[in-house]
Amino acid sequence: MKVLHTEVCRTDTNCELRLGNSSWDEEKKSIKYAWFTANGTAARGGEFPIEALPQMLEMAVRLGYLKVVA
Repeated sequence: MKVLHTEVCRTDTNCELRLGNSSWDEEKKSIKYAWFTANGTAARGGEFPIEALPQMLEMAVRLGYLKVVA
């Protein structure tokens, strides 16, 4: 992934969210939850197409892992 934006994760300040051009197609955007190894480098993995995010959230709500709060 070519990272274009990062921010500290609110649920774990030792991790960050990264948004950028996907590793498999630079025309597509992807998002990654990055955690860090003992030597401070970001671990690999956790990257998925940004277009999949709405379905992922909907599934988590539907299955009771997340709650919608108004």
